[in-house]
Amino acid sequence: MRRLRVAVLRMRGLFAGHRADAELREEFESHIELQAAENIRRGMAPHEARRQALVASGGLTHATESMRDGRGLPWIETLLADLRYGLRALRRSPAFTGVAAITLALGVGANTAIFSVVNGVVLRPLPYPEPDRLVSVTSTRAGQAMAVSARDFMDWRDQAKTLSGLSAGVVSTTILTGSGEPERLSQARVSANAFDVLSMRPLLGRAFLPREDDASAPRVVMLSEGLWRRRFGGDSSIVGRMLLFDGFPTKVIGIAPSGVRWPDVADVWMTTRFTQRDLAQSARGARWLSVVGRVAPNTPIGVASAEMDGIAGRLAQLDPTHNTGIGTRITPLLATLVGDVRRPLLVLLGAVGFVLLIACANVASLTLARVATRDAELAVRTALGAGRGRIARQILTESLMLAVAGGALGLGLAFVGIKALVAIAPADLPRLDDVALDARVLGFTFVLTLITGAVFGLVPALQGATVDLHDRLRSAGRGTFGRKGSARSRRVLVVAEMALAIVLLTGAGLLLRSFALLRDVDPGFRAAQVVTFGVTLPPDARYAGAEQQRQFTAALLDGIARAPGVSGAATSFGLPLSGDNFGFTFDVVGRAHASGDNEPRAQARVATREYFAAMGIPLVRGRLFDASDRDGARQVLVISREVARRYFSNEDPIGKYLQTGWGIAGKRFGGEVIGIVGDVRQFALDRDRAAHIYMSYEQWPLNEYDVVVRSTSAPAAVFNAARSVLKRLDPQIPMNGARPLADIVDRSLGQRRFYVTLLAAFAAVAMLLALVGIYGVVAYGVQQRRREIGIRLALGASYGRVVGMVLSEGLYLVASGVVLGLAGALAITRLLDALLFQVSARDPLTFAVAPALLTAAAVLACLLPARSAARQNPVDTIRAD
Repeated sequence: MRRLRVAVLRMRGLFAGHRADAELREEFESHIELQAAENIRRGMAPHEARRQALVASGGLTHATESMRDGRGLPWIETLLADLRYGLRALRRSPAFTGVAAITLALGVGANTAIFSVVNGVVLRPLPYPEPDRLVSVTSTRAGQAMAVSARDFMDWRDQAKTLSGLSAGVVSTTILTGSGEPERLSQARVSANAFDVLSMRPLLGRAFLPREDDASAPRVVMLSEGLWRRRFGGDSSIVGRMLLFDGFPTKVIGIAPSGVRWPDVADVWMTTRFTQRDLAQSARGARWLSVVGRVAPNTPIGVASAEMDGIAGRLAQLDPTHNTGIGTRITPLLATLVGDVRRPLLVLLGAVGFVLLIACANVASLTLARVATRDAELAVRTALGAGRGRIARQILTESLMLAVAGGALGLGLAFVGIKALVAIAPADLPRLDDVALDARVLGFTFVLTLITGAVFGLVPALQGATVDLHDRLRSAGRGTFGRKGSARSRRVLVVAEMALAIVLLTGAGLLLRSFALLRDVDPGFRAAQVVTFGVTLPPDARYAGAEQQRQFTAALLDGIARAPGVSGAATSFGLPLSGDNFGFTFDVVGRAHASGDNEPRAQARVATREYFAAMGIPLVRGRLFDASDRDGARQVLVISREVARRYFSNEDPIGKYLQTGWGIAGKRFGGEVIGIVGDVRQFALDRDRAAHIYMSYEQWPLNEYDVVVRSTSAPAAVFNAARSVLKRLDPQIPMNGARPLADIVDRSLGQRRFYVTLLAAFAAVAMLLALVGIYGVVAYGVQQRRREIGIRLALGASYGRVVGMVLSEGLYLVASGVVLGLAGALAITRLLDALLFQVSARDPLTFAVAPALLTAAAVLACLLPARSAARQNPVDTIRAD
């Protein structure tokens, strides 16, 4: 009856065309299985029984001539038929489907997660109208960007015509009181036109009005959206209310949207109030402002840059003392905010792309092996009339279905991975809040999934379509696993995996060596057992005078010094590696004034007597501040060794008098050099030592500083003691930024640690996938040659000889991949030059260790199937065959 039904379906297929396609195939496959079973009952071997059944059914091909390659089928029905068949095929191989999907999910998920970071930080436009017109304008000296002086900014704003607006800003701190617990907040002081230049409207209220940045204008403030919601519960009635900032009543005029992040992320925005001293000609050397501009419509940035260069030239003629050699630079604001993170993020994106390629190679190798074992099935489809194009399309369809499954799983992994990346990312990574799964990231994942399916499915599709029916029947009849072309393709894929893994391992090794050397750099101070926190005294009547500031600071340090375990407590305006940048040019009294690049400059710090001991900064020569260096006494300075090296190479700096153009309360900073101390790394461990000038806090009291405490007690105990002292002295003064000093050092390494960690993780995954690939190919080759190996063992081949034979074939693939990988690494690792510290991009040690590590692991991977092959029973193997 079943044969009759097949015949009927055969005739029906001549008239019904595509309608009988799926049903006919299912019936035909069932018929083949029944015929093979009948042949087995007659005494045939299983493979011979199936071959005979296939040969006997070869006459059915003419019934499906009209369906060959889908002729006569609407494309959508052809696609649906391929999808249905592919789904059934994948369901019949759950192990293969699961392994392949998970492998692809790792690659797609990692790529999606990293791309989301690149998209949020580098690619996503700034949240301002016409963001491409926003630029950062800086002063430059010898090609290096610098902050801008207030006098230069005012001249730029008056003279620039190609910039429709210029605004200046600076970030500092302020204390909010009178509305709950006192809190130290970050404030952005900006010129009144800042929100006009940015073209940003407040969420509530209004922005600053013209001339609200005059010194005599009423004090007004805009709250950030974050502060408004966190501290005031999003209450709209806050607009118009008076709040106390630094003890001054200030009117809330609006709520700034969260997208406003210039000059930096801030809690509140207030207006700059330049003093006559700020705008004096002698203050051009005091560069402390950030400047943003908006290029006029239809004006190229190059034209604006040329105009600003002309203005800089005129200012140099007007004030050669301060502006000789000072140029300007206009940079898109996005590029300025992103800074130096663009290259390492793109390197990570390229690295994770390598991981995906290795995953594709692995899945392609699995698919090739699976295609090789499907000769009987593909012979049926060929016998039914499917041409080479239809076979290739079916295999490619299954590959795309696998890719979609892997992409869906990868998207889930990416969702988790993005949260993990944001959690471990350093706080100074810009625009971290913009990292998310948005439409661009989803589109990237979709395109990546399709490309992935095509990449790993193309070779198996071509391989599966190039074998004719006769070869398929002969292969199925022998019961062999695959063909020479398929095995060769898998070996090529493994070599490619090894090469890509070597490139990643070498890059990760270079960064790891660089990071290890960077961690060993001496910062110039001893961070162990030191804690720090910030204090800001409100500039009201209680602390407006220098004497009140001195008294409060002395009482604070005295109270902290009495706490158990404390061996030293001091203050400093600015700490090393904390991002503080407060520097001046200066003159050496008695020496001709130098200008331009030759003008001496240094970071300025105001510190109390115990600062150097608390920080562990050694005295090189001379003396440190003592009780005699008080207000009214001779002004004194301590300089760093770098100042002595740069500006006193041929003379003794002790006793020299240095004078700056900046000061407070009518006095200019300066004094006689009484001592030389060791250098500290001010900006980063991988940057040169900065020149420092230290002034005595007794002579130059300030209302804002960092407290450093050296103690053998736990940090929490020290902070509790300091908080108690602060509360006793003034409950309205909060403690800010309490942390161990070691955390500051550790944070300075945050970005490098982030890049190293991710690249090392990607290299480890790549190595694991490559080892799985080499294991699979060697194990598969052993399976193909079981009969041959059994014969060798039966003829007397030793265990070691068989193991050596299998290992040699695997190691040949490994060696080929290592050679290609090292060649690629030599070319590609040059992109890491900017990320390396005291390590060459062609470091011999790294280029030796990486291949040795991979080779050793590959030997272990090959040894498993080699030992299995050598331990087989030759009699059982030959009988089974």
